[in-house]
This record gives sequence, structure tokens and C-alpha cells, in this order.
Amino acid sequence: MNDKRETMREDEKNALIQRLNSSSQYLQSNDMKVVDIDRGFARVEMIIDEHILNIHGFVHGGALFSLADTVAGAASFATGRDSVTLTGSINYIKPGKGGKLIGVATEISAGRTTGVYEVFIYNDEQVLLCRATFTMFFLDGERYRAQNKNESGESI
Repeated sequence: MNDKRETMREDEKNALIQRLNSSSQYLQSNDMKVVDIDRGFARVEMIIDEHILNIHGFVHGGALFSLADTVAGAASFATGRDSVTLTGSINYIKPGKGGKLIGVATEISAGRTTGVYEVFIYNDEQVLLCRATFTMFFLDGERYRAQNKNESGESI
């Protein structure tokens, strides 16, 4: 996580968790829940049930990718900036099985227009299932530039 950032106040964390969990039908319909968040960091859990299993009885790769995308997005929102996914790549390491999935994202870098997030997904037995990297595009570039100008009007 970027060391220059302060941690979020508890009320800020709770408000953002509530916003993310209640405003997304996608999260709700896929049994995903943001459980922890801080500046450039998020943790999202997803229940493993028969709806997300592949033909072999393991968690479908698309479900793992979707969780990785969701947790990266939550971490980017925790910077105070709205974003969308620009790119994502994933390495599947072990087959997904267990009772739930736990996705953890941390910020690698955040610039004027993009942020890069590293994601690890574990099962409830703390077995690493996959690792992913996502680049998020910040939607509020003009506001960000305006906030980061010094007194002479130059961008910092």
C-alpha cells in the first residue's frame, strides 16, 4: 500500500463498505461481500456454492476472475476516486474448493489516471488459489488534477 496515504477513519470505512455492498446487485447476486477496506486495500469474501462450480466441481475460473476484479475495484474506490477496470490478468494456482473465497487487494501504484492493484485469492483454509494484477482507470481525472495543483497553478 502507498505509504503516503493515511488510513481511513472507521466511519469512512463503514460508509464505503455499506455503499459497495448495498449498491451492487452483482455482488449480492454472486454472494460477494466487502468485509474490510482501507486506502488502497480491500478484502472481499465470496461464498462457494454449486452455482459457481465448473464441470469438475471446482470454482469456475470466471468466478475467481470476477472476485479478483471486484476486490481490485473496491481497493481503488478506497482511494476516494471512482474507477473502472482497464486491464486484468490472473494466474490460477490451485483448484478452488472450500466454503468461501477470500480476495485481498493492495495498491501497487496510483497515478493521475490509473492505479495498479495486486490481488490474492485464498480459500477458507488459507490455500492460495490465484494471483491477479489489475489496472484501474480513474474516472475523476479533472477533479484530481484540480486538487493537486500547487499555489502557482502547476501540477504536483
